[in-house]
Amino acid sequence: MLTTDTPAPDFTIALESGGEFRLSDHRGKRHVVLYFFPKAFTKG
Repeated sequence: MLTTDTPAPDFTIALESGGEFRLSDHRGKRHVVLYFFPKAFTKG
């Protein structure tokens, strides 16, 4: 688990448009908000 003010590790994800999003491509250029949520309909 990351703590407050700890940089997120670099990652790459596939986009629906067919491209990729790589966190390191945006670091220092703009604000990026990472939001994770529990699987739908779970008690999380």
